[in-house]
Amino acid sequence: MLQNLRSLYASARTSPLPVLCRGLAFAAIVGVMTALTAVPQAQAAHPLSLMEAQVYVTRSSARLRVKLFAEDLFLFHDLEPDQQDVLSPEQLREGLKLHRQFLLDKITLRDAKGELYKGSVTDMQPFEMPAEGISVEELMLHTATYELEYPFTEPPEFLTIQQDVSDEAFIFPSEMKLTLHQAGTDLVFTESLKPGAAETIRFDWSGDVLSDEASDAEWQAWFEKQREATLGITSYSSVYSFIYIEPAEVRHEVLIPLANLRTVLPMEHEDPAFVDVDEQDGVRELIRNWLKDENPTSINGTSIAPEFTRIDFYGLDLKDFARQAEERRVSLANGRIGIIMTYRSENEAVRDVKLSWDSFNSAIRKIQSVVVAYPDQMQRFEFSRFNKSEDNVFAWSADPANLPQPTSTVPAVVPPMPTMDVPVASLMLVALAIACLLFARRHKGRIAVALLVLAAVMFPFANVAMEHPFKERPKVADDKAYDVFETLHAGAYRALDFGTEDRIYEVLGNSVDGDLLEKTYLQLREGLQMREQGGAVARVQSVEYDDGERIDQDEATPWPGFAVRSRWTVSGTVEHWGHIHERQNQFSAVFNVEPRDGLWKITDMQIEDQQSLATNTRLRKF
Repeated sequence: MLQNLRSLYASARTSPLPVLCRGLAFAAIVGVMTALTAVPQAQAAHPLSLMEAQVYVTRSSARLRVKLFAEDLFLFHDLEPDQQDVLSPEQLREGLKLHRQFLLDKITLRDAKGELYKGSVTDMQPFEMPAEGISVEELMLHTATYELEYPFTEPPEFLTIQQDVSDEAFIFPSEMKLTLHQAGTDLVFTESLKPGAAETIRFDWSGDVLSDEASDAEWQAWFEKQREATLGITSYSSVYSFIYIEPAEVRHEVLIPLANLRTVLPMEHEDPAFVDVDEQDGVRELIRNWLKDENPTSINGTSIAPEFTRIDFYGLDLKDFARQAEERRVSLANGRIGIIMTYRSENEAVRDVKLSWDSFNSAIRKIQSVVVAYPDQMQRFEFSRFNKSEDNVFAWSADPANLPQPTSTVPAVVPPMPTMDVPVASLMLVALAIACLLFARRHKGRIAVALLVLAAVMFPFANVAMEHPFKERPKVADDKAYDVFETLHAGAYRALDFGTEDRIYEVLGNSVDGDLLEKTYLQLREGLQMREQGGAVARVQSVEYDDGERIDQDEATPWPGFAVRSRWTVSGTVEHWGHIHERQNQFSAVFNVEPRDGLWKITDMQIEDQQSLATNTRLRKF
């Protein structure tokens, strides 16, 4: 009877009848089958596969004990009952034999890279077989148990378990109730897996096990340790979303499991279990086309199109998603894609943001977002397919006091140069008098006296102010000079808050002379660049001046300018997907500072030393 229903269901699916008629046919079939399930002796006779899988994981192997109904043999191995809908013992034994390889093919374990572990059936406990066989209606009253073993070469950090027990004729999907236990621990993992679904579990083999009597504080410390070990990515089937609002841009960073993404996009890949490197650009293009117009975003009231600054493929073994991922093939069962959509404000600071997400499907129903807004604000926001469209729009406005402000200029208050008045006319007359005494032939005395008298008369007049030859030029006080330098130098770093090159150059011009602008800009960027983060430029958190001194001026620093040797430490951060990468770099350089158009400006910079002091990765926390 069940076989006839299965054939009827398949015929109804492919029938050329109108959709409504086919729907009524399906409803009739389901009704008949529901009625059948109400009969006690056939209460489970329907095309539905139910399995229970108990998994015991040790450092050297995973052992699965799979309990299933005898009906699975009928459903998956084309066993033909006789006229009385009875399967003979020989047919059932053949089905049990065929099901050994079937389970190895349909229940898979993969490592962190998505590679299959090779398993074997180590034991099978069949059900009792009456000599007359078992009727199809009673197959759900009999169970068999298979034991499978998957050996490891080393203790696994991750296991991805997947079942793909399915059939086109199934009205309901198959289901495997999974219970997993790790040897040496009291922790048990349970999940219900549908066909094609994968579940990834992380294992800790350190031996740190908590007892049932552990305190709340001990449990909290244990969970925090696990969170730190995975850098916050604790679920391997969830979508993670982070929205970063910075002075010059907004980034929406989304981490999506490939298993979810393939339900949305028609990804092409030759290997049914992997996406190879040469196939990933095609997936990137699908993602761009999917998201470019899907989730409108505006900054300061202007709609902004996303720039896809990163679309990376990750495996399970990469915990630090902020790092640039190396090219590698990834598993569809446990791989993930990191997408960074950047929205830039070209001409002004980010004051107001509206960002939406309305891309939902059966695999992506809700997205919990963490919002990080400058200077250091945090909040949560939920996008949901069950929300109204207007409720799936995140809105944010800046506190005007937190908007980046242009650095102020420093007026060049210069002490006057010491001068002396030189009586040029009188000196010339004295020189003529001396020349007359030496070279004149007649009346030399009278001419010389007359010239000297005239020189005396002209002494108060026709004077020229000249630099005093016996007095030292006054200098800007050492402490004042270094204060001027620090103000200018710190302002140069603050210019980076303005995002675009044009705006950075404009603000940088308050501290640096025009001829030095490009060199300074490039040096600042290079010093903050994190190559392991794909060349991302860190955001400056602090600039600390360790020591500095004014040094002797040379011809390159004409008065009233001055030269300074300084050593300073810059702390910067790059953050992606909740991972904060901190870096400290120390620099030593000589700077020239001179007045330009009434303002102090840095006119020259010579880097003497540069070194990395410390790097650190931590998690964003509320």
